[in-house]
Amino acid sequence: MSFHDWWTNENNPSIPQQEYLYGTRHIIMLAVALVLVVVLSIVFARKSQKAKNILLTILISILLFFEISSRVVNLAICTDFSWQNILKILLPMHICSVAVVTLIIGYFSKNKILMNFSTVVGFLATIAFLLYPAVGINKMYISFTCLYSITSHIVGFVVSCLLINLGFVKLKFNDIWQTFLCFAIMFAYGVLLDFVILPGSDYMYLVNDPLSLDITFPYQIIYGALIALYILVFYVVLNIKNKKHSV
Repeated sequence: MSFHDWWTNENNPSIPQQEYLYGTRHIIMLAVALVLVVVLSIVFARKSQKAKNILLTILISILLFFEISSRVVNLAICTDFSWQNILKILLPMHICSVAVVTLIIGYFSKNKILMNFSTVVGFLATIAFLLYPAVGINKMYISFTCLYSITSHIVGFVVSCLLINLGFVKLKFNDIWQTFLCFAIMFAYGVLLDFVILPGSDYMYLVNDPLSLDITFPYQIIYGALIALYILVFYVVLNIKNKKHSV
């Protein structure tokens, strides 16, 4: 693979899902994510707040680097400069991307609402990717695009866990409405993408049923209910955990 192929992801054939799902690459990716969470949580549990801040700043700066560099690369190899295509490159188009962008903005601006939201949505999005990846390890070679996807999801998962384990995020029940509101705004943004900016697209999984549910009514009702239940359970589990540690 030439350098040009590496950073443009050209001449990089796809691998059938059955060949990579829970194969060597997938297991290594899962192991790296889990080991990083466990080791960093243990090592930094008794470190000073300054040390914890440095760790989170480094990890989130890695996410920022890949968010910027991936867009620079995509603009550099772009041949279609229509405004729709430029928006696809510049805007966060998927749930994972929204989680990363809100995490970066929330952390560096010290916005607790965005920090809470990005932790909850980031954990969901990265867990989904780590358990059932559709990109990143689905190519013959690990190109820049693949590296961006793998690194962003692993680091995003690690950061989501560390924000909780190291006490950056508390997720109090009094503030749960803020997280629900942020999710609603994210899905409203998805509706704008799917029906106004890029008609016919399916960002945020708002058009086609990603769960393949055999139901006679709009699947979006079940989708929304599952997301709401997930948020509630996330808050309940974390509050039980915090109470046990405070006793």
